[in-house]
Amino acid sequence: MEKILIVDDKEANLYSLDALLEEIKCDEYQFETISALGGEEALRIAMSDSDVQLIILDIQMPDIDGFEVAKFLKSSSKTKHIPIIFLTAAFKADEFVKNGFKIGAIDYFSKPIEKHQFLNKIKLYLQLIIKNKKLKEMNLTLNQKVTEEVEKNKHQQIMMFQQSRLAQMGEMLSMIAHQWRQPLSAINATSIAMNISARFEDLGHKEVIEKTDKISEYAQYLSTTIEDFRDFFKEHKATQQLNYEELIKSVLNIVEISITNKDIEIKQDINCTENFETYPNEIKQVVLNLLKNAEDILLEKKIKNPFIKITTYQENNKYILEVNDNGGGVPESIINNIFDPYFSTKLQKDGTGLGLYMSKTIIEEHCKGKLSVSNNQDGAVFKITL
Repeated sequence: MEKILIVDDKEANLYSLDALLEEIKCDEYQFETISALGGEEALRIAMSDSDVQLIILDIQMPDIDGFEVAKFLKSSSKTKHIPIIFLTAAFKADEFVKNGFKIGAIDYFSKPIEKHQFLNKIKLYLQLIIKNKKLKEMNLTLNQKVTEEVEKNKHQQIMMFQQSRLAQMGEMLSMIAHQWRQPLSAINATSIAMNISARFEDLGHKEVIEKTDKISEYAQYLSTTIEDFRDFFKEHKATQQLNYEELIKSVLNIVEISITNKDIEIKQDINCTENFETYPNEIKQVVLNLLKNAEDILLEKKIKNPFIKITTYQENNKYILEVNDNGGGVPESIINNIFDPYFSTKLQKDGTGLGLYMSKTIIEEHCKGKLSVSNNQDGAVFKITL
């Protein structure tokens, strides 16, 4: 309930003012009147009671006059918001304008008080106070709802990341199987050849060294592939020094054989080799997704002489990487939607509709860069700008 603090140094005046205010109490105007006999008591009540919403303050008081009380109240962060109405028997209108409004009062009344004018004004101020209170409550509720929605969106985004990451992990395991098939076959063939030579006692010292060196080379390749895979899924929170040349090499260690085994040529035009600060694994995740999308479209459309081209260059202190293919490009009817969550042209082929959405989130929110798409004469061009 709103409280009105009435202040005067004469008890009779306080009783009269309280009785006057009682006349407007109703369902619409519910308030409690608190009386203060003098300035010191008024300050104590105003500073301690946070429900005081309006102060009706006599100016002429012996201990501290109304102007001094108002100055103190307006200087305190606790009470500066409380509207003050002055009552005066001595000050004229021009004198009050010079002093009262300058301090921050909203109105004044001369004694003896004209009843109807006074009560109508008080009703108006109470209406404004109630509306202002409701507005604050609405803002508080709105802020709470905004906070809840932000938390909900964060949780949803985490779920999307997990869903996208699991789908990508499945794809990468398939790629690693492709990467490993060739060196495993070579290891198997070399070990069989050594076994046959040993059985026929035709295995020379030099041949043993050559073949074991080959096996060691293939094993090292397998180890490098699995390390790239492990590093890819590590959560690196801090930025690291990286250049596009290293990044592309690391990604191609995982996917190159899988792509080239499908007769898709991988072209490279590396013109930016400078180091820069970024989140390496997150950038790798995006590049990997762009390469897989290009591969999918080339296979789906059965493009003749298919290729994927990776281009890097520097422009106005920005580090740019482009992935484009000759798959014909993104249809104009959907090009503005492809970064939307759950939008996919591959839903019938187990597409999640999250890959490009997560890629854009990674580049633009995490890495503070930009991911965009356009079409050229060959096909789609996805551009990462860091």
